[in-house]
Parts: sequence; C-alpha cells; structure tokens
Amino acid sequence: MIRRMDPIALSAIAMLVPAGIWGLWEGGVRTAMLVLPLIGTPVLLMYLAGPAAFVAVTRTHVVVGNPLVRYSVPRSLVDGVRIDGFSIELQISGHSPVPIAALTPGAGPPNRWSRAARLRRIATLLEYTPATLMAGTMVRRYRYANLVLLAMDVLALVGMATYLSSAPFP
Repeated sequence: MIRRMDPIALSAIAMLVPAGIWGLWEGGVRTAMLVLPLIGTPVLLMYLAGPAAFVAVTRTHVVVGNPLVRYSVPRSLVDGVRIDGFSIELQISGHSPVPIAALTPGAGPPNRWSRAARLRRIATLLEYTPATLMAGTMVRRYRYANLVLLAMDVLALVGMATYLSSAPFP
C-alpha cells in the first residue's frame, strides 16, 4: 500500500491537535467555540491533503482511495498508469481514467519524486503482488466518513460565526 505521508501535513496535524486539546482543557465553552473550529479546519484539510489518499493493490483489485472518493478496480481492467504533468491516472479499459491522489507530489521534499519514480512505485506494487484475475466492473464509492467530517467542519465554522456575531464581547 502507498499512502501519501506529506511531512508538512503531518507536522501541522501534530502541532494543532495539542493546541485544540489545550483550548478545551483551559478555556470554557466560549474558548472552545472560538478555538476548535479555527484549529479543526486546518487539521482536517491537512489530513485530506495528506494521509487520506492511498493506493492498495490486492490479488484481485487495485484500490485507489482519493480523499473523498474510493475506486475499486478489478486487475483485469487495469491498462496501466499515465502521468500528465503532476497528475497520475490509472488507465482502465472501458472507463474514464481514475486520478491517483496518493502519488501526486506533496509539498515536502520526500514527496517530490521524478516521473519515473512515481511510475516505478505503482508498477512495483502491480508487479510484485500476485494477480488472481476476476471479471467485474469498477466500483466507485464516496468516502462518507470524510464527507461527514467536512460537513461537521462547515457547521462548526457557521456556528462560530453565528456565535461571534451574536455574543457581546467586553
């Protein structure tokens, strides 16, 4: 499995989560209403930009987990991988190509791979995982947990804005 471990995203998560816990511990409801949405939004966005994306190769399927959508493609339908600029796509016979977010370069230095290195990583997975070909079609599913997290974050930001607009400050 390849998971995009962007060091900038991981360090932002590691720094902001303790700040949010401190905001809950030391402050009250008012501090929590102000601090948590402002800290939670970058943590969520850094998670979605980093470790939420993955590629896994099983005996029967290639699973591409982009931050909001997950594709499960039978190995018999995979025609290869194509790089176009910074985007990498899984070519599928009879379907439109599937973008692979886990192999797009991140912001940190370890993720700035050359085109050949990015192709080599996915080719290595496909080559060294024994294939059991099976018939089937590509399955596309939304990643509901990530969508719910985004919806909760938007609601928290709206609640914070409502609270700030209605609460008198000294």
